[in-house]
Amino acid sequence: MSLKKISRRNFFSNMAGIGICLPFINKLGIAEVKTRGKINRPLIVTSKTNPFVKENITTTAWDILQQGGAPLDAAEKGTNVSELDPRDPTVGYGGDPNEEGFHQLDASVMSGPDGNNAGAVAALENIKTPCSVARLVMERTDHLMLVGKGALKFAKMHGFKEENLLTEEARRHWVELKENLSERDYYHPPNKKYEPEGSGTITVLVLDADGDITGVTSTVGHHFKIVGRVGDSPIIVAGLYVDNDIGAAGATGHGAESIKVCASFLAVEKMREGMSPQEACRHVCQRAIDRHNGKPMFGLKIVALNKVGEYGCCSIRGKIDKETGKIIGPGFSVHDVKGHRTEPSEALLPPMTEEERKSIPWR
Repeated sequence: MSLKKISRRNFFSNMAGIGICLPFINKLGIAEVKTRGKINRPLIVTSKTNPFVKENITTTAWDILQQGGAPLDAAEKGTNVSELDPRDPTVGYGGDPNEEGFHQLDASVMSGPDGNNAGAVAALENIKTPCSVARLVMERTDHLMLVGKGALKFAKMHGFKEENLLTEEARRHWVELKENLSERDYYHPPNKKYEPEGSGTITVLVLDADGDITGVTSTVGHHFKIVGRVGDSPIIVAGLYVDNDIGAAGATGHGAESIKVCASFLAVEKMREGMSPQEACRHVCQRAIDRHNGKPMFGLKIVALNKVGEYGCCSIRGKIDKETGKIIGPGFSVHDVKGHRTEPSEALLPPMTEEERKSIPWR
């Protein structure tokens, strides 16, 4: 075959067929992902490590793919598991409310096979599955995000039922907060003071057998946040980003810092430049650390996957392994042909000291 008859698409298809990817492809306007080993599809990656829900999240998503379902269905239904289970107290129902005792939830979806389309809701009240409302924003409106009363009105128009999201345990947490705000008010606090644990976000990233990629994120936000506060989860490029040619990433932790570095978009762009998902996650965390002169007073965790099924996770803050004395990350969960598993993750800095933690707000 003469060179004149070889189209640019055929040329790169042939190159991909023999496992070659050239770094100059981006200059021609075509994105490719470097293959370092065997292609691993389908693949589910989630930030969640909660023992009550992590396996159900990935297994729900995996089963949908195995039954021929769309990757966005898998990501949405996997996320719904966390949203609906009060044993996961950091995502919506069962989570700690805002400072006035009610929930305002944020969520976003992004679908690679739909032209990298996206939808989001913010400060949504009384709806247990905000990610499902975010999907409808994407599919049934010309907008990207709806917030507050408008988001609730839209959800009810589509048949979602208003429900009380405040569990008895979460109510007690809120009451304890009110009782401990001042030593000079008229409340008598309980003997045991409540200390919130964990961050309030789930990210589910899905890669199907055809290489199509979707992502969903959903959150209750910071513990006892100011009414109206919106974090990074509904912000496309910060809490979530998908590029069907490259990969996807999602962020959990201190949302303000994720927004400042466009965390998820930055991770995907670094994968576009040739980094592995693990290298890209590390790069984002280091970028956030550098912005604070190496002393960030917050946590941030990034998960990512690419189009060939590589994945990674990195956190700014970790914990000290009791056996080795080394810094380790909080982990993340994966589901592929080998089944569900929780994998260790990387962390760049040790946990904050007790003194440091007491100097900042609950997050």
